[in-house]
Amino acid sequence: MICLSEQIKEQHDGINPTVFMGSEVPFPFEREKSAMRVNGIAEAVSDCLPLLEEWSIPSRLASLQGYSGVYQGYITDLARDWLNALSEEERQQVEIYSCGPTPMLKAVAALAKEFDLPCQVSLEEYMACAVGGCAGCVVKVTTDEGEAMKRVCVDGPVFDAHTVFA
Repeated sequence: MICLSEQIKEQHDGINPTVFMGSEVPFPFEREKSAMRVNGIAEAVSDCLPLLEEWSIPSRLASLQGYSGVYQGYITDLARDWLNALSEEERQQVEIYSCGPTPMLKAVAALAKEFDLPCQVSLEEYMACAVGGCAGCVVKVTTDEGEAMKRVCVDGPVFDAHTVFA
């Protein structure tokens, strides 16, 4: 998500990504208090990813571990608070990108559907050969022609969330 945020900011003038990250283990980086305000997010939720802060990309962190400065809840709850604070016009400009474990991706897809937003997910599947030969990483997706099996290693790993979690 860090590289994607950087690429969006650099290549798409006027588009400013906002990043929400969650963790159920200690964060694998130093946290710091953000100087940037994020609409809909309480001021007490101020911890961010320092690298994104340097790039002027707002970020907030979520966890159930009780860390000070971090949103106490699921990442989807943090995102819902933010989405609810946006105007309808602002929400129409939002697209969600997500990576992480499948249960979280399902919850993110449901949130995107709730707000009628486009959503792309990067799936994490076991890839035995990683070249599409073994079909060990297939997932069921919904296409215009009906259900199909797609290989995460070749056809993905990024998919439209609404086709994977229909």
